[in-house]
Amino acid sequence: MSKRNVNLDGIKNLLLAEIRSNIPMNIKGKSRDVRYILLEVKLNKLQLPQSDLRIKGLNPLTVEWTARNGEIKGETNWWFRYKPWWGLFTDQGHVSFSTKRIGFSVTAVLAGNRIRVRNCSSNPPSVHLKIRGRLWDWIYRLFSKALKKKFRKVIAGSNGLICKSVKSLLNRGGNAVMKLFNNFNG
Repeated sequence: MSKRNVNLDGIKNLLLAEIRSNIPMNIKGKSRDVRYILLEVKLNKLQLPQSDLRIKGLNPLTVEWTARNGEIKGETNWWFRYKPWWGLFTDQGHVSFSTKRIGFSVTAVLAGNRIRVRNCSSNPPSVHLKIRGRLWDWIYRLFSKALKKKFRKVIAGSNGLICKSVKSLLNRGGNAVMKLFNNFNG
């Protein structure tokens, strides 16, 4: 069936608002001997992904919305505890993050004035961190690996931040989202 590139400028603020409302304020995690908490996660920038719509069926109208190469930048404060058998280390600081290659694929059915999401998947992004704190670099390398893994888990997958936000946008986006699909259809 047909495929068309989609300009997301009209719903950028809606999508950013959904992502901000779905991101956890505090994220806790553990990796081996490292426990950590990310406090007050803030998003500073959303670069919209390249996006296109493809009609998959006509009765009812079913579309697949795919997006690739989006980026989210943000920052958070952190605290961690590293407890190997030979001691205990705690530290706190600040981390700036950038997640690139964010993408998703969602299938939606348009029935009258309603949009129903059938499924959504999101690929794991690449994660870049800039950690600032008071202790030694070797501990930050341990911490960095755990954080990158946690960021990927929080963002990707059918229940991750991106799919939750896209589903919410489609379910609650109202006129702006319907206009996106109607412009494509007609």
